[in-house]
Amino acid sequence: MRLQAAFAITISAALRINGQTQPDPQEVLAHARDKILDRTDRLPNYICVQTVDRQYSKRKHPEYPIPSCDKMIGEKDKKAYVLQLEATDRLRLDVKVSAGTEIGAWAGSSAFDDGDVIKLARGPFGTGGFGTFLIDIFTAPGVPFSFQDAELVDGARLLRYRFEVSLEASHYLVHAGKEWIYAAYDGEIWVDPATFDLRRLMVRTAALPAETNICESTTTIDYARTRIGTGDFLLPQHSNLHFLMLDTTEDDVGINYSSCHQFLGEAKLVADPTAVTEHLSAAPRAPISIPPGLLVPIKFSQAIDSDSAAAGDVLLATVTKPVHDPASSKLVIPAGSTVHVRLVGMEHWFNQNSRFAFTLQLETVDIDGVVTPIYARLANAQEETIARQGKAGLIARHDFYLPPPGQFRPVAHHVVYTKEKRYVIPSAYAMKFITVAPPTSE
Repeated sequence: MRLQAAFAITISAALRINGQTQPDPQEVLAHARDKILDRTDRLPNYICVQTVDRQYSKRKHPEYPIPSCDKMIGEKDKKAYVLQLEATDRLRLDVKVSAGTEIGAWAGSSAFDDGDVIKLARGPFGTGGFGTFLIDIFTAPGVPFSFQDAELVDGARLLRYRFEVSLEASHYLVHAGKEWIYAAYDGEIWVDPATFDLRRLMVRTAALPAETNICESTTTIDYARTRIGTGDFLLPQHSNLHFLMLDTTEDDVGINYSSCHQFLGEAKLVADPTAVTEHLSAAPRAPISIPPGLLVPIKFSQAIDSDSAAAGDVLLATVTKPVHDPASSKLVIPAGSTVHVRLVGMEHWFNQNSRFAFTLQLETVDIDGVVTPIYARLANAQEETIARQGKAGLIARHDFYLPPPGQFRPVAHHVVYTKEKRYVIPSAYAMKFITVAPPTSE
């Protein structure tokens, strides 16, 4: 049974819109609260696709010594300085939501084994829009509310309220060094008095410890009714996060939510029902073991556009030449085999020239109908010669990149410097990889 919030609400003025007295703001908020909690209780497990666009900025004219957080927040609110964009990146995730808990995976992978959304994001990110904030705000005892005003938002007349959530009542987690700590926060909510629907939520952290490296974080979430299963539920549509850092830099994170649908365990959609019997009767074929040291030439089946590509996207490529094991001359991967490549990084840095960095990771190859994991890194000219001749030995590698922390699969970086604001890796672009041994842990 839910703990009902004790409403301590202050009404600043009688509400009049177009000369007509409107419903009491306290009653509107109470109805909205009950509606939110009822929908939260009935909401089934579901999955949404999150497309995350991040911008990293610094002050065009930095101030030294670095100002205090209070001074920086005041200057930000007054727009007393100019920001200069340093870099952007983009990623796409599947997020499974169960009882307000968010579990993440790369888009389309359905591999929710680890489930750490923050680890996948590897950078400024935030959670809570799927329910944690609302549960805190509307179920914690003693949360004070005050009615502020009526405002026109996206063509709708909404009621705006302020609230405060104490540290003791908060489930808002902030990364501080190697630990996560709870943070108090306040903010505002916008409610439609005609439908009692929550339309917008703004959350702002209170003072944070220096270990977080953050002066202030602000989250704004827009909500709308979304069909999940057989019911309509209140889900986030878009959110904006802003981080003001101790070193005066600022990060902006825009998240769009799409393709939300009910999650039904491991069930899969079958397009052709007649194929089910054949699939069940056929004995499963084990993945093929791919030895290390093989040269695998591929070409992409589609272009990769920096304006739309995101980390998490799956790209298709084709093996252009048969891959043989030099030691035995055995055919390992036929020409024409399809390779699934995961884009795990899509970054754009703004310097004198733009720098685009596409980080690629081979995931699987379809060998005669058997989907097999493949582990490989980008090859250089010396490795190509050694792979063809089947020789072994140490190789001098001059330009290579480590995989992201905590990620064991090898990666390949395609880095381009250009004066253009956009870069496209064309369709049929060719790359060569060298297979490596599978990691001991995945």
